[in-house]
Amino acid sequence: MPLPMLMPMSRQLDDLPCPFCGLLCDDLRASVEAMQVRMDTRGCARAAELYPRVLCAPVGCRIAQVPASPAAAIARAAELLRAAARPLLLSGATEVATQRALLALADRCNGVVDHQAEGAARNLRVLQDGGWITTTLAEIRNRADVLLCVGTDVSSRFPRFFERCARAGGLLGEGRAAPRLIFLGAQAPVGVEAWQVPVAPGMLPDAIAQLRALSAGRAPTHADPALAELAQVMRSARYGVVVWAAAAFEQAHAELTIGTLCEWIKDLNRDTRIAGLPLAGTHGDLTAMQVTLWQSGLPLRTRFGAAGPEHDAHRFAWRQWLRPGAADAMLYVNEIDPELAPPECSVPRIVLGPHGMAAPACEVFIPVGTPGVDRGGHLYRTDNVVALRLKPIVERDVLHAPDVLAQLLAALEALPA
Repeated sequence: MPLPMLMPMSRQLDDLPCPFCGLLCDDLRASVEAMQVRMDTRGCARAAELYPRVLCAPVGCRIAQVPASPAAAIARAAELLRAAARPLLLSGATEVATQRALLALADRCNGVVDHQAEGAARNLRVLQDGGWITTTLAEIRNRADVLLCVGTDVSSRFPRFFERCARAGGLLGEGRAAPRLIFLGAQAPVGVEAWQVPVAPGMLPDAIAQLRALSAGRAPTHADPALAELAQVMRSARYGVVVWAAAAFEQAHAELTIGTLCEWIKDLNRDTRIAGLPLAGTHGDLTAMQVTLWQSGLPLRTRFGAAGPEHDAHRFAWRQWLRPGAADAMLYVNEIDPELAPPECSVPRIVLGPHGMAAPACEVFIPVGTPGVDRGGHLYRTDNVVALRLKPIVERDVLHAPDVLAQLLAALEALPA
């Protein structure tokens, strides 16, 4: 599909990282010719849908649904933050520079900083409480012989995962066979040959507990024969990998299920080599976590104030902070995914959103360009060990989130106390 572009150019761009999922596939191509951009998304349905959305014609800023200039919108946003005593600064989908600017603003206005995605926080609780053994995409590609996907089909969130990580061959030897694929409590994607181990709805935590007991040689009462076979397969693996997506675990206290899964992985490592892969990063949640740690020494769900940063994983979770009597304003920043909407709340909302996002009903809306499309930037990949440099594709007259946040900070500093 031809995509509109503001400034005429003619060039071919190769090896483009895609910002729309945590895999950050870096083999996309763009053909820029005159006023059109054509994307070769390598068959990724998510990329094919979202590139045209963010490359649509730019729209203007709004104040209370009325068109406004960027300067007026930023001034109004500064007034709202200046009047707030307990603002929430919520990242929806951001890259490194934007998250750094968001933290600088939070430090000025005593804000709570969190990310809209729930998965990273669930994984962090497990890592804090007991640690884990994890691997990387490259290790899976080169070494894995068994790949167990727990509670997720993977492809709906990471479309090219099996194409890139679960095929035959590898950097260490082209003769390597593709890993055996197993799905526990999830349907295998169409066209993916796999063994499916069914789990009744809501019973995934019980199934994982059974697997841990079976792997330790303890047979639970009425143990599922399929789970007993799966436990034996994992014990026999040379390099097994257990994959999960915390965002897909909808049961209450999902971190307990993830914790049991990680303890099972540790148990298996007494006899063989098994590692986990917590899939995340699609909306920059891993990036936001990394930057917040660098800047403050604390993870997300931290409040900044005169006494220094304070972390509380429960009290400063964004859902908690938007309850009545907590936050009195919200600044929401999403520069990547136009399908992702800011949460509804009863406090004034300032929204920075990508082009193609429907303007929500809010006090201030400021459209911004997308990193990896309108500008460069950096995002952390789902295995949390590699930060990929995003490359701009087009040059348009659009606002960029780090610049808007910097101007907002300057406007806030200029307002009378």
